[in-house]
Amino acid sequence: MTAGRRIFQNIRALAAAKAATMASGLVTAAWTARVLGPDSFGVLGFGTSLMAYAALFVNLGLSTYAIREIARDREQAGPLSEHVLTLRTVLAVIVGALYAAFVLTLDKPMAVKAVLLMQAVQLLGNALVLDFVYQATERMGVIATREIGTSIGSMLLVFLLVRGPEDAILAAAITGGSITVNALVMIGRFRRDFGSLRPRIDLKIWREILTAAAPMAVGVFAWAIFTHLDVVMLGFMAPHTEVGWYSAAVKIQTLANLAGNIVMNAFLPQLAAAYGDLDQMRERMRAYATVMLTVGALVVAGGVALAPAILATLFGDAYDPAALPLRILMVASAVVYANMILGNPLLVWHRQTGYMIAMLSGGVLNALLNVWWIPRYGIQGAAMATLTAELAATLAIAWLHRRVVGELYGGLAAKAVLCGGLAVAAGLILHRVAAPLLNKAPAIADFLSGSVAVVGVFAAATLLTGLVRPTRLRRLTGVTV
Repeated sequence: MTAGRRIFQNIRALAAAKAATMASGLVTAAWTARVLGPDSFGVLGFGTSLMAYAALFVNLGLSTYAIREIARDREQAGPLSEHVLTLRTVLAVIVGALYAAFVLTLDKPMAVKAVLLMQAVQLLGNALVLDFVYQATERMGVIATREIGTSIGSMLLVFLLVRGPEDAILAAAITGGSITVNALVMIGRFRRDFGSLRPRIDLKIWREILTAAAPMAVGVFAWAIFTHLDVVMLGFMAPHTEVGWYSAAVKIQTLANLAGNIVMNAFLPQLAAAYGDLDQMRERMRAYATVMLTVGALVVAGGVALAPAILATLFGDAYDPAALPLRILMVASAVVYANMILGNPLLVWHRQTGYMIAMLSGGVLNALLNVWWIPRYGIQGAAMATLTAELAATLAIAWLHRRVVGELYGGLAAKAVLCGGLAVAAGLILHRVAAPLLNKAPAIADFLSGSVAVVGVFAAATLLTGLVRPTRLRRLTGVTV
């Protein structure tokens, strides 16, 4: 099978999963935001961001390391998976205990602490997830099945059980429980595909694995600073209501970035396999950059043009103050897509140390800017800090990427920016012209009409500028393994 055909099969499987995940995630987020209210939803968002950092210490870059190694030698799938799962389970117990001790020292009401403690269930689920094996072996359908099961299961339980602000702890338990149950089901599938799993404790091998994975772990940790630090710092420095507004904006931005993650995860094994052959690396990178820029430009354009309508449709009028931060975060998403294009391939091309330094420097800048801007500008300051720091890190990563392959895809990026800009203009003009009618209609009418304008203009622009070309897609599917 050609590399291109595998890539598109991977995209198709992951896209099906992400479509289901996105739909159910939107419904779940909208329901919990409405029934819990901005205050309790803010507590949940604060806890989710804290948990994201705790989960990083459970993974420590092990998934990325395992993907790289298994993609180059699939015979390692069984023994390496056993080491990774055992090591992550041990880390989950240690990190869980430290997290619980930290939460109990917080100057928060006991009801808030209970929600934060309940979210720790996710640590076990994250430790046992075997996605890295199926990503490395390009069997994305298994990952898709797990993600669909987790998202739909969580959605149904939230609908049935979460009814008001007093159910915040139950909402936290549902999320962690769903992840853990689906991880256990996936272990059963692994036994059928690769053989039985057993605990493996070998301190020498663990040290070797952790040493190789450490730069990846630091890089991922720095990335998490961009993704979650603003919500965490708002949780300490602002009322929970403002955290709730901002959490709603972050939810939408996270969903917007899902499309990029689909493309990235589909291409990553083939990019890893191309390492060492500069011509093949360049060929696959150009195809990867084209797909990512096209997807990213459309997503960002829609988010910027339709931010108020998206918030009103999903979360209600109570979340209207999040419109400006959401627009800033969507611009930051454009930088995130650039970072995924230029940065993530470095991790599978043995350039993880440079990536780590760039991301860590950006993370430190993000923290400093949050401390400075949140007290002055509130949730707008948090969004601006994220955008500025992500831009600084991505510029450094661009320099590293160019040293490896000698290209930065500026022509493709210029076409994507032009197409996205025209789509944003179309959405804003339609809203302005149709405002007298749309103001009296439900928010979803504004969202749907704006979406049609954005997508229609963007599609036409990509064809006119040559950003999307059938010949380029055919050339991709002709690339051989």
